Amino acid sequence: MDELIVGKLAIKEDVVWKFKVLIQFILAYMPYGERLNFMLQEASRSRSPERLRQRIRELVIELAFLQQQFDLKGKTVVEVGTGWDAINTVLLALFGARPIYSYDHVRHLRFLSIRNVLTELNSMISELADASYLPETTLRRRLDVLLDSRDLSTLLEAAGITYVAPGDACATGLPDHTVDLFYSYAVLEHVSEKVVHCLCQEAKRVLKSDGRVFHFIGEHDHYISVSPSLSKVNFLKYPEWLWRLLVKNKISYHNRLREREFLEIFAAHGSRVESIDSFVDDRDLASLRMMKVDKRFAGMSNRELAVHATRVLLSFYRHS
Repeated sequence: MDELIVGKLAIKEDVVWKFKVLIQFILAYMPYGERLNFMLQEASRSRSPERLRQRIRELVIELAFLQQQFDLKGKTVVEVGTGWDAINTVLLALFGARPIYSYDHVRHLRFLSIRNVLTELNSMISELADASYLPETTLRRRLDVLLDSRDLSTLLEAAGITYVAPGDACATGLPDHTVDLFYSYAVLEHVSEKVVHCLCQEAKRVLKSDGRVFHFIGEHDHYISVSPSLSKVNFLKYPEWLWRLLVKNKISYHNRLREREFLEIFAAHGSRVESIDSFVDDRDLASLRMMKVDKRFAGMSNRELAVHATRVLLSFYRHS
């Protein structure tokens, strides 16, 4: 009986998974599809205060890790992918980075969205100080300046943020060797392999000799949030032609590159790994033993396929 219930639940969640893929495929080709997608996310409370606080906590952990490797205070940063609410961008400013050049392909950012972020940050200031290892007085001073802003342009100026959207982080327009940190969080999985190469080229061009690249890459199935019993490698079973047709679009683009492939691209541009954390779930390894993955992933071990997130800090070899 238990096996029957589990089987029915898996079938139901697989249907939900496919329905979400189909909805985003349709939105990608509709007028104002990105705006409609945002409204659907709002209706589903994916941007609720609770979810916002959860995302802030996740991002602070990554920035605290980066801070321990590479002091952010006074650093010039290029951020790839500002997003709808610029949580990462604001947190970089609170960690002391300045100036910050943030690029996005569409001008998503709205003052109300970023104000909501500031409101939550204000309520979490003690927690943020503990998680970031920064003095609460320092965080409070930096945040108060932003809270005093009454419109988006004033806020961005106060934070030392240059928001370039629509913009292309592959062509920042910044002078050679003037940037300390080239940064992305949950972006590289959403662009084409060609763009990953281009971003590496631009990072190498703009970074100082002691500059660093930081990427947090989510290599997991991004549709399983609505189907929690499905494995994070669920999407590897679909043929590449079907994935290209349904998912590689302007709204839900996900390249399915595995960690090994990202590292090969980085190395091809002369980067070296300063630090890397690869996140693997044993349940995904178990799923892969029973799953027939697409031929696109032939030659990769189950462990290579199972990496669902990568945190990597890079530098570049320089010719003397």
